[in-house]
Amino acid sequence: MQKKEAKIVGIVLSGGKSKRMGQEKGLVKYRGKALIEYAIDTLKPLCHEMVISTANNDYTYLGLPLIADEIPDCGPIGGISTCMKAVEADIYLVISCDTPHLPTQLFTDLVAQLKDKAIIPIDETGRKQPLAACYASSASSFFHEALESRELKMMSLLLKMKPLYFRPSIDSSYYQSNIFSNLNSKDDTLD
Repeated sequence: MQKKEAKIVGIVLSGGKSKRMGQEKGLVKYRGKALIEYAIDTLKPLCHEMVISTANNDYTYLGLPLIADEIPDCGPIGGISTCMKAVEADIYLVISCDTPHLPTQLFTDLVAQLKDKAIIPIDETGRKQPLAACYASSASSFFHEALESRELKMMSLLLKMKPLYFRPSIDSSYYQSNIFSNLNSKDDTLD
């Protein structure tokens, strides 16, 4: 019997306050296109469906479903939880809208190595990157419980979830030193 293909849904997080950027971060142009378009282009080859976690209708031009947080102002946990409730999947790929250097191949590697609830990349300094990660549907209960109890720190959620961690090899074809860098201010978007 043939094993059914896992349904993969991409969640692009674009619901932040953008205080340092001074405007809607995902719409800021970087090297000729909006930041959010990099995130979409990164995940699109791997996903059956994609959604944007946002309450901002300015993203309708992208033609993807916009999902506003069920409970506003609860950060990434609120956005991820709401999207997981709204769209059923076997695997969720999560990406922040302000990380234009993340390559598709990183997410391909994460999906290939997902064994349990989640796999989270770690950068060269040892920092965990839960907003550039791969979550199984079984991780959704952790997000829902964290949101319900208002425990909104991602690192606390990871402690409970006990995901696998993945450090991209500096020898891999897609590795670059700024792979996980996010653009937070207008200065960051200047070439």
